[in-house]
Amino acid sequence: MTRLSRHLLPLLPVLAWAGIAPAAPSTPQARLRAESEERARTEITDLLRTLCPEQCVLVSVEARVEEEAVGGAAPGFESLSTSASLPTLRSVSARVLTDSQLPGPFRTRLKDLVAQRLKTVSAQPTVEMESVAFPPRNAPHLEAPPREAKPPPPSATPTPPPENEPEPKPEVPLSQRAEERLLEAAPLLAVAALLALTVLVLGVLLVVATRRASPPPGLEYGPELPLPPLEPAPAAPPAPTEYPSQRAGRLERTLREERSVRNAVVREALARGELRQVALWTREMGEFLLEDLRGDPALSASLVGLAAELGRVPSVDEGARASALYDLEGRTIASRLTQAEGSVEMAFAFLEGVRPERFASACLGLAPGAREVALRFAPSALRSTALQSLNSAQRRELALGLARQPELSTRYALAVADELRTQLAESTGGVSQLERVLGEVLDTLSMADQDRLVERLRQEGSEKLASSLVTESTLVNAPVEVLGAALLRLPAAQVVTYLSGAEGSLREQLLNACPASLQRELREELGMRGGGRPEEFTGARRELLACVKDEMIRRGLSTSQNGARAGRAN
Repeated sequence: MTRLSRHLLPLLPVLAWAGIAPAAPSTPQARLRAESEERARTEITDLLRTLCPEQCVLVSVEARVEEEAVGGAAPGFESLSTSASLPTLRSVSARVLTDSQLPGPFRTRLKDLVAQRLKTVSAQPTVEMESVAFPPRNAPHLEAPPREAKPPPPSATPTPPPENEPEPKPEVPLSQRAEERLLEAAPLLAVAALLALTVLVLGVLLVVATRRASPPPGLEYGPELPLPPLEPAPAAPPAPTEYPSQRAGRLERTLREERSVRNAVVREALARGELRQVALWTREMGEFLLEDLRGDPALSASLVGLAAELGRVPSVDEGARASALYDLEGRTIASRLTQAEGSVEMAFAFLEGVRPERFASACLGLAPGAREVALRFAPSALRSTALQSLNSAQRRELALGLARQPELSTRYALAVADELRTQLAESTGGVSQLERVLGEVLDTLSMADQDRLVERLRQEGSEKLASSLVTESTLVNAPVEVLGAALLRLPAAQVVTYLSGAEGSLREQLLNACPASLQRELREELGMRGGGRPEEFTGARRELLACVKDEMIRRGLSTSQNGARAGRAN
């Protein structure tokens, strides 16, 4: 018995598991039912876990399986043949329990979703939904905390120490550690000691100074003596109240004689915008201060402002007058210091007040070498006028002479300045002034009268003077390019004014000399405009003839009527 029980003891668990475990399906129909129910249960469980894990429960799943005959016997042999059948899944039904607190649409939608999941298992699914009130869920603080996992019990065998573990260092004695700490804090201790010593020394010095300041016993100080009054600071020099008349006379004489100094002082003051100061100088000294600056285009705006300042009623006292004259005297002296005494520029300073016509006439009376020196040091306005009075050959010789002799001796330049001063003193404008007067006379005559006057001048021996005059007949013989350039220099309104009063043939000649665009514009203006006043026509003709003369001189052409076609003069 003992031996039998010894052999049966190992078999008891196996027998117990065999009795408890469900029996495996033995037929194909049972296996198909079990597999279908398991698949349906898995699908529905996954869906409920996703949508409502705590408010939906799968109660049951049931699959209906039937056997279906496969194949058939030939006619007449039914009794001899054996029919075969296969299990077939007909339908799957599921029962789901839901919480009544869920919305109705949600439960309806849930039923459809469960049916869709069951269609993957069977073609004819059936879903039953029941709603009951689920018990409320406990609050979070009433939930039992999760149990912590207990650490594994220590093993009986001790863990061997690692092979590479460093050996423990021996413990340092307390005295040695104190010495190390003291060495680390040595710099701080030294600084603290120095600070304490400094405070001690300062305290001793303060005590000594206090004892010295206190008077000895029995000694009293006398009354304090008043301090001497401070001397007042030197006041600024008082403003001058008057300017001596003799000094004013010397200043005026200096400004009249030295034109370059005078012009430099006045030009600098105007450039700085000191209009009121220049107005005071002009009232005290005279208009000669502005004699050489009236025609300067760079100072036109300043001169307009100066004229407005001079038009106001002066409200100055003697002090302001004296201050202005002292200022003018100081600036004059400073300007004289900046200019070298006896320089060549100072020698030609007298040219700043000379009219361009007089200078051009005086240059014609000089020798070629002296003329080169005079034009080199003359102002630009005088130089341009003098160059226009020279012919092409004289201009070429002038350019070659300037290029051959870049340096000049001071003595020769001063001699030329004296000679030019003499020429200007003896000349009143000469031919240039006469040409200007004759030009004004010709402006008042018609074309026929102009031609008769010029012809009379030629007959009486004034061929050079007659050739220098430009009349309306000169336009007939002038080259086309000269006429076109002259017309382009004038405003279109002024050209229309002249063309409206000119002769028909001359008008067509001038229109043909214009560019196509300007020609169309002028013809349109002439068609819409009637006759103008005689003085307007005369002014327009004067401007046109002046432009034609400038173009002919610039191109080196003769200004005579008969020589206009001759080309360049020799």
